[in-house]
Amino acid sequence: MVYFIVKVLLENCLPSSRKPLTSFPDSIIVKPYYIIFSDLDGTLLDHETYKHSEATEALDLVKEREIPLILCSSKTRAEMEECRKTLALRDPFISENGAAIFFKKGSLDVMDVPFVKCGSYSVIELGIPYSTIKSCFAEIKAETHLQLLGFSEMSLAQVVEHTGLTVREAELARARDYSEPFLFMEQQTSLKRLRKSARRKGLNITRGGRFYHLTGDNDKGKAVSILKKLYEQKARPLISIGLGDSLNDFSMLENVEMPVLVKKKTGKYESWTSRKEILYAPDIGPKGWNRAVLDILRHRRTALT
Repeated sequence: MVYFIVKVLLENCLPSSRKPLTSFPDSIIVKPYYIIFSDLDGTLLDHETYKHSEATEALDLVKEREIPLILCSSKTRAEMEECRKTLALRDPFISENGAAIFFKKGSLDVMDVPFVKCGSYSVIELGIPYSTIKSCFAEIKAETHLQLLGFSEMSLAQVVEHTGLTVREAELARARDYSEPFLFMEQQTSLKRLRKSARRKGLNITRGGRFYHLTGDNDKGKAVSILKKLYEQKARPLISIGLGDSLNDFSMLENVEMPVLVKKKTGKYESWTSRKEILYAPDIGPKGWNRAVLDILRHRRTALT
């Protein structure tokens, strides 16, 4: 059996002859400062119920140790604010597949990073305004003649039907700022043509748990990289953990020291083709999230599959 080994050299528990699978800076010689980046739907939240109850033990440990938990999702700001209230979080968050980073004014030193003010937030915007995205989506449909159904074209009832959200939650999901989720009702062979049309406009298409998403030249990985640098300014050894279950999480997982792939509701994992070592959470959704986070923070050995 192969094992994913947390760098226990930090605690002087690992023989120096044994090489850990995860790459960490050699300069780390004191207790690390963890930061966690997490997807929501299908990862921290159950794919069907949107509940996090199976992750309660790990969430309690994260709060006890005062570890920043950065939610990083395709959800809108309005949706993520509700999630943060439910989870009692005050840390920054990343909305709409890396389109924007929200944090409380004065909570991070952003002297060298352009940002705008939005209510009580400072916001680092990486995405394109939703009005532009919607216009481009209409143009792409006209150019490709593909069967696509965007969020902006759906009634509230249709959003509820396709997401399983309540009416109130669906209203929050429709309050978009930077991206257009859509249903792709074609053969996968047509996806290449769709991506090519989007790229000609400087846009990207990524796939989440339920929808494809039309976005600007942003992704979760770019946003995670920026936040990591801001937290590194605190002058403590930083080890970042990332957890996700879908293709749109891969850029995030590529940009953390300890990436964790969570089982999908089918009981299978999204195919990971990167050469980067990755931890496979042993269970589905929040249950897998719970076990993986507990194992990492308690320096237990978790099996790779």
